Amino acid sequence: MVGMEGRRAGIPLNCIDKALFALYSQDEPMVNYCILTIDGAVDPVRLKSALMTVLLRHCTLRSTIHAGLFRQVREVRDNCGGEILTVWDVVPPEDLADANCSQVGAWYKRRLSEWMNIPLDPGKELPWRALLLRRTPRQFSLVFACHHSVADGLRHLRFIGEAIRDYNGATENSSPSTCSLTDGRRDDLVAMAQACRLKVRHFYLRMIASLAHRFLLAPLSPNARICRTTSRPSSEVYFCQGSLNPHELRQIKSRSKSVGATVNDILLAACFRAVEQWNNVHRKSSGKISIMAPVSIGNPMSSPVITNQVSFISVSTTRKERSDPEELLRKVRQRTAHMLKNGIAFSIVYAVSFCTVLSPLVARSVAKFLMVTQIYLDSILLTNLGLIWPAGTNPGERDKMGTAKITSVIGLASVVSPMGISLCMGTYDDHLYVGLTYKTRQFSKAEARTFLNLYLHELRSYQRTPEGLLIPEVRYRDTRDTVPV
Repeated sequence: MVGMEGRRAGIPLNCIDKALFALYSQDEPMVNYCILTIDGAVDPVRLKSALMTVLLRHCTLRSTIHAGLFRQVREVRDNCGGEILTVWDVVPPEDLADANCSQVGAWYKRRLSEWMNIPLDPGKELPWRALLLRRTPRQFSLVFACHHSVADGLRHLRFIGEAIRDYNGATENSSPSTCSLTDGRRDDLVAMAQACRLKVRHFYLRMIASLAHRFLLAPLSPNARICRTTSRPSSEVYFCQGSLNPHELRQIKSRSKSVGATVNDILLAACFRAVEQWNNVHRKSSGKISIMAPVSIGNPMSSPVITNQVSFISVSTTRKERSDPEELLRKVRQRTAHMLKNGIAFSIVYAVSFCTVLSPLVARSVAKFLMVTQIYLDSILLTNLGLIWPAGTNPGERDKMGTAKITSVIGLASVVSPMGISLCMGTYDDHLYVGLTYKTRQFSKAEARTFLNLYLHELRSYQRTPEGLLIPEVRYRDTRDTVPV
């Protein structure tokens, strides 16, 4: 039914949506970003038209969350109103000729930080927005922000890919999507978990064992925290970025295949060693380090509705296991393979469903407990988006916006205060781009950059064999690793 304000109510949230919205209620922004660097002119009018066209297909992206005492639903806005695209100049055109590169760079960072930290409230406004930031007449950054309570990283990239195709004139079905109005009794993620029981032996026994370990046994050996100046809660975030070139990435892929591991295993192993070395430098002992790794539990193209189809696995290691890089990689490979094979990510779906099935007040109380005690939170979040706009899309659409060229794509994951830092990887144009998001009250720019450089150094160390020799280059078909969002 359509109301006086052009809204239509009735789209339920799944359990992960509710959990992420509950974390947002604890002054944690929970916003994911994607930054495209573009070489060439971008037409703002054409871009806004493309965004509006794609927006009509996805009712969740043009909805707000209404939280009652016992129920949360999305209220779809048929008339979105407001600006969906912000266009800023880093430097006023009349002052550009007098500005040097360092000045433009400093102004760019200031403008981007200002925009990223404008609050995004999915209860009052659309849960996403875009910024076209013009550095020079032919150099742009296109930045997308999407609240995590509405979509995970892969679904966010899907939306961006659709917008680029529409900008390029691709023909798509532009009619508004059909939003089923249900009573919210059936949670799609729980249904996916229940379907998984047919593929995993003793499925429910494994779910119970996983939950018992995480919530009863794991707290007996608390996770190490990344050393920082202060652990005070913080809502303001910023980022730094780095990359591996195609040669380095090929070497790491070759190394992973030579030992029967995946690229994700190497990303995790390098992260363990980076956190430990960081804490050692700051004279803080690290016992158990635990990494939260998001896992896609749905097909990126399985549903016309953009939402969260993500859970996570939690991989932990001891100090002894991290002392030998080869032993560490073997342990990480074994543990991630076991968790993925046995559907351990679904245990978190059941846990979150239990916490969110009742009143939203219960979910907010649980979120507050997690933030205050930090008992069940991992040391750091590490996300791998995999291949950005993977094989199957038209090559001409992957790196073009009209006559302009997309030169890089950086994903930035949301970060909660107890962790302080999150890492997000994605492969674009044969480069592995790494985005580090950090809480600005807990880490300085120099500290964040130092941590990122430490992580990249650890990644590059996995180009070599245990004997210190570079892996001979091999040719094989590129495939997307199965872990993560």
